[in-house]
Amino acid sequence: MEYTIYVGTVLRIKQGMMKGAFRLMYCGMPNENTFVLTPFIASHTYQGYSPSIYYNLNSSIIQVYDKQFDVLEITPEYIILGD
Repeated sequence: MEYTIYVGTVLRIKQGMMKGAFRLMYCGMPNENTFVLTPFIASHTYQGYSPSIYYNLNSSIIQVYDKQFDVLEITPEYIILGD
């Protein structure tokens, strides 16, 4: 499955039947060699945190939580990830 995430939008990705889902936001490219993804982690219903994870532009496979994604295409406006 392919996921297209635009800058500033949040995508909800299911992890499995009993595991629930997590949310992932694409934060763009701070420079020409780096892109940033932010997973939303909720520790309670009213609290949470969101670490920004910086990846090299040449990364072909990235890991968020326990899930690996293939990086198919990266632009400053959007990113396409595959399972």
